[in-house]
Amino acid sequence: MPAPPALLVGPGGPQRERISELLREAGLEVTVLSESDALARRELPPARLLVLAHRGSRTDREAAQVRLLSHPALHGVPLLVVGPETDVESYGGALARGAAAYVSSDAGPGELHDLALRLVRAADRRTASLAGRPARPERRRTRRPLLLKVEVEDRRGGARLAGHIVDVGLSGCRLELGTSLARGTPVGLQLHAYRESTGIVLAGSVRWTRPDE
Repeated sequence: MPAPPALLVGPGGPQRERISELLREAGLEVTVLSESDALARRELPPARLLVLAHRGSRTDREAAQVRLLSHPALHGVPLLVVGPETDVESYGGALARGAAAYVSSDAGPGELHDLALRLVRAADRRTASLAGRPARPERRRTRRPLLLKVEVEDRRGGARLAGHIVDVGLSGCRLELGTSLARGTPVGLQLHAYRESTGIVLAGSVRWTRPDE
């Protein structure tokens, strides 16, 4: 099976080289470009993951996000942002401007591997689920996979489980958890930024479960 292609964008230097090497260790085929090179090209290499490694200020990084995601060749590609901060504002700002996930540049190899592969798998599942539906050429799909850290409280059994919200719709949200919960289980969802709680708690119940995912 060919390695999933990833596009890494950012200024040259040790950080970009480290991120590139970690993505390759995760099994991805990585193309590396500066932001100016990426934006200057009408066509870009096919990518199932876009990674922005930006060591500048949060304002500059968020502006770079917007510029990259406006490129027609990157519509619908999940974006992983790598930045130096771990505060709630940096995490929330990245997601608010179209990123699927944010991770600190100080994160360990395992965390970056996990995030990158989760985003690729989520995008692949979404593509597969749409494969049998009639094409709608009048609308261009730009929705990207979401990867939001969450702590799930099992309000029936008292357990707390770490996981991710991977999709949100009008009828609810889809979670990835290491342990399955039975249908009808009342839960509380504590949303987190990179390492801090956002202070947001949602209440709900389990409607369906898919242990194989």
